[in-house]
Amino acid sequence: MQKWVLYLCCIIVAPCVALPQQNDSPPQTTPGKRTESVKTQGSLAALLEAKVRAAWSAFKDKDKTAYAAFLTEDFEAVEADGEGERSKARILGEVEHSRFTGYLLQLFQVQPLGPDFAFVTYESTMQFPSSPATRYRRVFIGELWTLREGQWKLMRYQETPVR
Repeated sequence: MQKWVLYLCCIIVAPCVALPQQNDSPPQTTPGKRTESVKTQGSLAALLEAKVRAAWSAFKDKDKTAYAAFLTEDFEAVEADGEGERSKARILGEVEHSRFTGYLLQLFQVQPLGPDFAFVTYESTMQFPSSPATRYRRVFIGELWTLREGQWKLMRYQETPVR
């Protein structure tokens, strides 16, 4: 009888003392940490959108010095005109010959790619003087921004025509 009681106790107690099982699901974050992460991404998105808008304004106003401040030294751009890559020096030479008279920037998306990089996409509709064959031009733009010496700078620019 004592053996049966001992076996019964083992059967009842064993599940309570079982080894912990590994959980394959991702660790849960606290709501406060998740909100903090979203706030950080939101503030980065707002910061980079403001920088993009300021860079476009400097380009439109033909302010080469202000526009240069947004670019890294190894900046490269590919525009929709099919002329290939443009270096920082070439782009800065084009600033003073800019022909667009207005623009609309919209549909911003910012994707952080780590602590020092972010990919920004948006759409631009540019307005040109009435003399060119094209009065308006829409392009979809992808930009790679990098954090250098505490400042976010534009490293790569790629535009694709929207039809």
